[in-house]
Amino acid sequence: MDGVSLALTVVQTYRAVLSAYNLYVNVKDFSSTYRDLHISFMIEKYRLKQWGEHMLSEVEQNRLEQSEQDLGLWQLFQLVVDKMWNIFQENSEMMDDYSKLAGFSSEQEPSESTKSQPKSSIGVLAKKMRFVLRDRKKLEQLIKSLCDWNNSLENMSSKLLQDSFRRRLRTKFSTGNMEQLQQLEAAAVLLKHGDLQRLASARAVVEQGYLSEKLGDPVEEKSTSAPLESNYRLEMSQLEFHGLPFITDQIRAMATWQGQSVVVDWRLCRDDTWRRENPKAFRLRTQNLTRILNKDLAPLGLSVLHCVGYLDQSSKVTGYAFRLPPDAPQDQGPLTLHQLLANVRQPSDVPGLGERFELAKALVSTVFEIHNLGWLHKNLSPKQVVFFKRGNNPEPDLSRPFLMGFDISRPNAPGEVSEKPLSDPEDDLYRHPDYRSVNSQSFLPSFDIFSLGILLFEIGLWRSVGTQGQRRSSNRQERPELQSHTSDPQFIEKVVTRDQISELKRFMGKIYHDAVFACLSKDLDHVWKNNESDQELRLQRHQFEVQTNVVDAVAICRA
Repeated sequence: MDGVSLALTVVQTYRAVLSAYNLYVNVKDFSSTYRDLHISFMIEKYRLKQWGEHMLSEVEQNRLEQSEQDLGLWQLFQLVVDKMWNIFQENSEMMDDYSKLAGFSSEQEPSESTKSQPKSSIGVLAKKMRFVLRDRKKLEQLIKSLCDWNNSLENMSSKLLQDSFRRRLRTKFSTGNMEQLQQLEAAAVLLKHGDLQRLASARAVVEQGYLSEKLGDPVEEKSTSAPLESNYRLEMSQLEFHGLPFITDQIRAMATWQGQSVVVDWRLCRDDTWRRENPKAFRLRTQNLTRILNKDLAPLGLSVLHCVGYLDQSSKVTGYAFRLPPDAPQDQGPLTLHQLLANVRQPSDVPGLGERFELAKALVSTVFEIHNLGWLHKNLSPKQVVFFKRGNNPEPDLSRPFLMGFDISRPNAPGEVSEKPLSDPEDDLYRHPDYRSVNSQSFLPSFDIFSLGILLFEIGLWRSVGTQGQRRSSNRQERPELQSHTSDPQFIEKVVTRDQISELKRFMGKIYHDAVFACLSKDLDHVWKNNESDQELRLQRHQFEVQTNVVDAVAICRA
């Protein structure tokens, strides 16, 4: 069989397999105890559909030239989709056995002819499904086999594409519905999707915390994972601080807790009215944020430190204690991106292109996955991005940043509020224009993306947006000057629309430049101004747009 004919056969079988999936996904007879299996079929159908939309799109658009060149690959594709189809065929025999017991006719069961007309037998098959769904063991075997073949298809893709598929999968199935999160976690355990399991577990903590704030009391954890400690409160006396524990211009302190070094991130705010008026909600949110950051979030692509607890320095100052990375010198605190940008004195102080790309990728992934968890950061700036040295290396590891500054973060849920951050004119540069004003609107996920765009801009040019007054060099390879001033309320807008952002093409390439512009253009705000869809659908739409225009774009940048 020539490459073109083979590719068309793969597409035909692929469509038949999707139709077979629909028999299970669309059935309404799953009992409540089998809902995790229903979600399992939805997950595997979505994975196959993702793969098909990417790998088979050119065939379906009649662009078949590449098929001849990749004949071996198409033969592997055919092998896998045939295996999937055979699995469904074998299961149809099981359906027929059940239907005979119930008195149904065995006519119109799936056959080879069904590949070309996959919907012809749906009526009879849908009736049979009620009986098949009573056999959990066979259903589990079916879906696990389909999962294995989906794994085979994904493993034939590049690592970049696999990562993109997994991000979209997590976005698709992230939900604020507690019952669905329990079912998702059970399905993920069955299918060995570790990232989905961690997503469901962490998102459940977020939603339980949200409910506890509304009810005024902690909500019992309902995740299928082992229960977490309900009380992460630490006393000041339990920590041995390296110097003064808190001074007004200090946002972090180093300390020793249970024989290990920790960095304490103090919670500071411009206006503590909400805290004073809602003390119970504030305390519950502090506990719930600690529970979230206490989880291992690295497999989800989050670059955050492990939180061991929270503590009160006074009635107005709360801190979160984080373990240092295991390979970091335990007697040295972190350096911030703000410090590194401020200490550039000569061209050799600017990190290599590869290091800057890796830094950008880590931050983009972290902010994206925070939103997938149903949480908002609200305070992104170079002061909240920290680095540690690794082993005996005298330089900080720029490829491994950690995001901190969760002091005013909150769930992304209707009616949720939190304090305004402490700020000065430079800090305000990193905030969305609609959030800087006195009468600012409620914080939106797109505001975090705007702040992320400014960080990406700084990483690209390795200069703070607030840096002014330096002389322009005649060397064309020197970083460009910023020609506005931070006191200008339209400062960032002018940076976007004038020559400065165009310099990113020269220093970082067009793909990176376009990703930064997507963050700063404020086009993502329109998703949240559409009141026709609910909060969850808007978040999903927002996430898909961010992944396409920012996350996936930055991911392919290479030095």
